Amino acid sequence: MKFVAPQLRVSPYVQSADHVGIVNVPIWMWVTDPGPTTTGPQTKTAALGGVSITATGTVDRIEWSMGAGDTVSCKGAGTAFTREMAVGKSLKDVPSSPTCGYKYSKASRCEKAGAYNVTATAYWTVHWTGGGMQGDIPLDFSRSIPLRVTDLRPVLVDPDGGSAQPSTPPRSCSN
Repeated sequence: MKFVAPQLRVSPYVQSADHVGIVNVPIWMWVTDPGPTTTGPQTKTAALGGVSITATGTVDRIEWSMGAGDTVSCKGAGTAFTREMAVGKSLKDVPSSPTCGYKYSKASRCEKAGAYNVTATAYWTVHWTGGGMQGDIPLDFSRSIPLRVTDLRPVLVDPDGGSAQPSTPPRSCSN
């Protein structure tokens, strides 16, 4: 049987020129290459010396470690996000994923390389039968991607032409 760690995709706010996630805006997570080798199922049969063994591999779940200390457990490959889902909507109206999503509560600027390391692990169970016996073999395959997340701060503008100032200073990285 051939197993491959799935290719990952997350949907930072698609209107962003830098494709950066935004604090408190839904992030959708999904596998871009679902199929027998990445999300299952797959079945193989082999015979040796008159004994036939059949094994079926299925993905139990995909756990996404979000790089901020949280883990999200999802059934299946997730739902792909498309640009049309956000067109004409304000940030507060961007929908949450129906199958696999997350919201960051703080920016990634204080993380190594300024991004969260998002890791998805596909947890498989391979059930085999043959020669009057059976068993289960647990397997897992992971892949990681970086995701930059920023927070938006309003800028107050003096209508009389004074200088613009952020309404709140950036948060310190020591917290």
